[in-house]
Amino acid sequence: MRKMTGAWSQSILIAVLSALSLAASAAEDEFDAWGDEWTEEEQSNWLWGGFIEAAYGQRLQTDPLFADKQTLSEIRSHVEGDYSGDDIDFSFRGDLWYDDVLNDTELDIRELSISFSAFGNTDFKLGRQISTWGTGDLLFLNDLFPKDWKSFFSGREDTYLKAPADAVRITSYFDAVNVDLVWMPVFTDDRYIDGERYSFFTPLAGQHVGGRDLIEPVMPDKNIGNSEIALRLYKNIEGTEYAVYGYRGFDKQPVGLTTNFEPTFHRRDVLGASVRGNVADGLYNLEVAYHDAIEDPDGADPLVKNSQWRFLMGYETELMARMTLGVQYYLEWTQDYDALLANSPTPLFEAEEKRSVVTARLTYRTVKDKWIWSLFAFYSPTDEDSYIRPSVNYRLSDEWQFTAGANIFNGQKRHTFFGQFEDATNAYLRVRYNF
Repeated sequence: MRKMTGAWSQSILIAVLSALSLAASAAEDEFDAWGDEWTEEEQSNWLWGGFIEAAYGQRLQTDPLFADKQTLSEIRSHVEGDYSGDDIDFSFRGDLWYDDVLNDTELDIRELSISFSAFGNTDFKLGRQISTWGTGDLLFLNDLFPKDWKSFFSGREDTYLKAPADAVRITSYFDAVNVDLVWMPVFTDDRYIDGERYSFFTPLAGQHVGGRDLIEPVMPDKNIGNSEIALRLYKNIEGTEYAVYGYRGFDKQPVGLTTNFEPTFHRRDVLGASVRGNVADGLYNLEVAYHDAIEDPDGADPLVKNSQWRFLMGYETELMARMTLGVQYYLEWTQDYDALLANSPTPLFEAEEKRSVVTARLTYRTVKDKWIWSLFAFYSPTDEDSYIRPSVNYRLSDEWQFTAGANIFNGQKRHTFFGQFEDATNAYLRVRYNF
């Protein structure tokens, strides 16, 4: 994601947005103008689309570390194009927006990839892309691909939770098992909460920090030895999907420290499995993962986050016509917990040995998805904190959509996972024009 700063950025943005909004229609007009010379097949190779969106959000309470209550204030243009050829496909997804909260113009290429098939059973996808797998709903056990938590907490569309990375993805299909391999030659971290837009609790300081970009982590060196690799073996047997996972890379957020107490990303190996299928007029899912802190096998190094077992079980069903309910139970079990407390410089701020989270998603859609009402709630009985995400989407037409919602945090303690963001509670509104 690139930033363009300066007073000139607002003026050029208006011109660029106008050009982008006309790109699709201009392309179609060009195809029509050459209709006598081009075949129908050639005209259909390219598909263009996108949207322009204005969004605004602000805190519902005061954060003393931020003078401004705005959490979201932007005009965004999104353009996407797909080319389908006889032997190769091309995909592009890009966003350009002016962020008034940060007074920056930003560009994010979310996808720039080519795809092709070979050997009769293998698909290749090379370039910038978004990858995802696993069975959780907004809970990630074996999905170690980058996430954008700044967008998620701000009220941008949920699709922006998944962040892009430069990768090679190879998917092969066999009778016995299917193989999915993703190699990311350069480590790509999450777009995590860093104090720039929301404050957060830091145990070493024993207080909240924020108001500017405070985290400047020590990054892994950019070499082949520090690349990330993720593997999934999966098979559908009589309607039930079974999968095993593997990942070798790093923590996706700077939860570790160097010997100079600078934030950093330590190595992490992950092994896991999942099963998903039908039962009692609904869908169930079970998933497990072991996150191995290979730099601290005994859990006694306070600079490295301890190994964890993670468990998930979920169920989704239709309560009535167009209304669905999904529930999940999630457990994080920190290993070598006694060693962690004995060596931690801040034992009072350590999470519970077995931290649990319960989630519920309730969704109601009217006919033709004219209205979509949604409520997603996280609640941790062990941390005694919660995160609630109500939203409503109204589709006026194929072109115009309106979305309103909120991100509501609550906690009994200021250092727990959701409780630390209590001052970040916000409401937002988005207006989108699709072209």
